[in-house]
Amino acid sequence: MAVTMVIGNRPEIARSLFAPGYTMASVIANEFSEASGDLYLSALVEVGLALFIVTVIVNMLAQFLVWTVTRGNPTRGHA
Repeated sequence: MAVTMVIGNRPEIARSLFAPGYTMASVIANEFSEASGDLYLSALVEVGLALFIVTVIVNMLAQFLVWTVTRGNPTRGHA
């Protein structure tokens, strides 16, 4: 919730990357308790699914980057 408040809590799309706005996580946190209809609740679950997919892709890319840098070698001790 602290990150949501720092980012800005503005539901408008701005032209600048530095302007305040909503993140996917803040949309879920702020609006999940207010979801009144099935469509609204389903849309928030879809946002959560999209956030999960983005997280998995970023983690896979990071793991691939680490593997590329180490070239598949296991970690070595400092002996």
